[in-house]
Amino acid sequence: MSLSRALARGYPFLLAPILFAPPTASARSADRPEPAGRVHEYAGWYHSVGNLLLHVSNWGMFGRNGQDLTNPSGEWPAGADEEYLYAAALWVGGVVHRDGEVDTLVTTGRFGQFGELVNTTPDEGCGSPAVGICETFEGAPNGTRRFDDDGDGLVDEDPLDGADNDGDGRIDEDFAGISQQMFRSVMYDTSTFENRFNPDQSDHHHPLGLQVTQESYQWTDPGFDDFVGVEFRIRNISDLLDGTGWDIEHAYVGFMVDSDVGIDDPDLDVSVDDHVAFTTVDTTLTPPVGPPVDIDLTMGYMYDELGLQNDDVSGYLGALFLGHTVDTTTAGGEEPLAPREVGIHAFTTFARGFNDPRNDLERYRLLRGLSDTSPTIEPNSVRSADYRFLVSAGPFARIPPGSTLTFQVAFVCGEMIERVDELGNVVRFPDMTNPIQAQRAYDGEDDNGEIVHWSTSSPPPPPNQRVTPGDRSVTLEWDNFSENTADPLTGELDFAGYQVWKAEGWIRESNVPSENMWRLVADFDSTELGRIDTGGLGVGQYRFVDTRVQNGFWYWYAVTAYDRGTFRPVVDFEADPPETTWIREAPPKYGKFSQTMRRVMPRTTPAQTLDDVYVVPNPYKESAAWDLLETPGEPTGRRVRFFNLPARATIRIFTLSGDHVATIEHDAGSGAAAGQTYWNLISKNGQDTVSGVYVWHVRADDGQEQTGRLVVIR
Repeated sequence: MSLSRALARGYPFLLAPILFAPPTASARSADRPEPAGRVHEYAGWYHSVGNLLLHVSNWGMFGRNGQDLTNPSGEWPAGADEEYLYAAALWVGGVVHRDGEVDTLVTTGRFGQFGELVNTTPDEGCGSPAVGICETFEGAPNGTRRFDDDGDGLVDEDPLDGADNDGDGRIDEDFAGISQQMFRSVMYDTSTFENRFNPDQSDHHHPLGLQVTQESYQWTDPGFDDFVGVEFRIRNISDLLDGTGWDIEHAYVGFMVDSDVGIDDPDLDVSVDDHVAFTTVDTTLTPPVGPPVDIDLTMGYMYDELGLQNDDVSGYLGALFLGHTVDTTTAGGEEPLAPREVGIHAFTTFARGFNDPRNDLERYRLLRGLSDTSPTIEPNSVRSADYRFLVSAGPFARIPPGSTLTFQVAFVCGEMIERVDELGNVVRFPDMTNPIQAQRAYDGEDDNGEIVHWSTSSPPPPPNQRVTPGDRSVTLEWDNFSENTADPLTGELDFAGYQVWKAEGWIRESNVPSENMWRLVADFDSTELGRIDTGGLGVGQYRFVDTRVQNGFWYWYAVTAYDRGTFRPVVDFEADPPETTWIREAPPKYGKFSQTMRRVMPRTTPAQTLDDVYVVPNPYKESAAWDLLETPGEPTGRRVRFFNLPARATIRIFTLSGDHVATIEHDAGSGAAAGQTYWNLISKNGQDTVSGVYVWHVRADDGQEQTGRLVVIR
């Protein structure tokens, strides 16, 4: 395969000199190098199908960075309310000759000027209206990897970005979907807009002139769901700034991590008791089936010092250094444009209040380490502090205009292990099971001499589905999409059945139910689908009704699919004729509820009389199953619900002595749930209610009235 075709297909090849590649059809910045508007996508975007809930953005940064507090930043395990990431970001640095001057410049997603990497135009992205982040999954329509989806003789030539990249009048009709959840965004370093807000001229941003394509991948398979893979494709578009552009010389690419490990509590400063460390693994695994697997990995990581704060958590967050562009073609004696083989160049650390970088030169020194020729690996921390660390690759001797390099890392979480050494000291070190699995996924497979990265076996994608609450019931409906989607690696239609999952008992302390709350309520293999087939088409072809629910409580549901496993043929040539026996090599792969979970609350229809109005829970004892996360608009997250209300009514709450506590206006036509509303247990004066007995009074539009009592126990 040609190098230009490899780039068009969107695959990183560590043994291909991508730095020499000409511009491809997928480069979309040719007609607008300067930002026409800022399209920062931040709130609500996070990886959610695996065990690591990881916040993403379209400006080169991961983690919520102190913003978007209603969503997880780097929560692990999912539902535990324990955070392992404050912010992490891409760094790119190098030396530039322009306008007769020599500048050392660094572009960052964090620890530089805000806005250095931006999504530049409102129409660049997916959806209608377009947003700056595109989301997809393995097996999505038009997203089969390494396959000509549109029959034009090209493979994966139209990357997922909401645009017609190949000029055929169609959008995203042949892209490569990787993993069970994939985010993709494109950002640019071409603007000095933010400098006007920075009085420190010594730290004004000077753009390198970059286009950065960021993709992140998460899987659901057990053993592969504790990490998120990240790939950056960094292109020099400086020629679009001044007509000729410039080489970026002595360049380094890095990934900075600021963990702040601890429980998710805004009242605690969880950042000050972190440790930072570096580790390597060089081993050979011998799986039950197949040849031995060589594993060689490097990882920087952070973990919590136990006992210093009330924020103790037992795990770690690592940044696994995976790969980058290499140059294996430059003749001996000539300086290669990139390192000749994959390897970490620097692991450097810094801390708040000690040596945070203040300008591009200091950031470049962290990327470079102590030498251009030898790796710099700083020692592990001895005492805890608010650390950050950086892993970097390089040097790249020269990144000419129009050329592209790739850089791959992975976020990975695991447990810290404690042991007592021969001196009686307690030592802690990371369990490397999950990093090894992440490295295996990245290393991928050899397809006729071509390495395909980010490859794992996977179940069929979930069907398109609809979840509808009713009166003491929930109806789930879905289509047959899972049955008609081929396995991305084998190309086979290996669907074997559907599973219906349900979670109850969810509480407000977590954004999503923890894994142990989910239970399987139905399983239909491919021979049993007639039991649930309605004869219809699309969403509604299959229907399942759950009647084991109560009105007024939150329930979560998901319909997933599974395959039949992997088999290989064994042929007995001594038989006449030869006989073939199929041996199972791998068990079935099951989809995970987190791929498609939805939350609903069974409810009644609006009542015609007030005789059946009631409140739950009653008594209210400190918390309820439908309590939500605390937010600025919902400061307590606590609530009680009124049921069997008419379409419109006024509810007033009083103390037993007759003091007016609160008023609730219920109008089902304004978007409130039919027949119900809630009270957040906050008085009209903005205060939490205290323990006691309260009287509620409901008055309908037609003059009907009803009263009752509510007990609150704090």
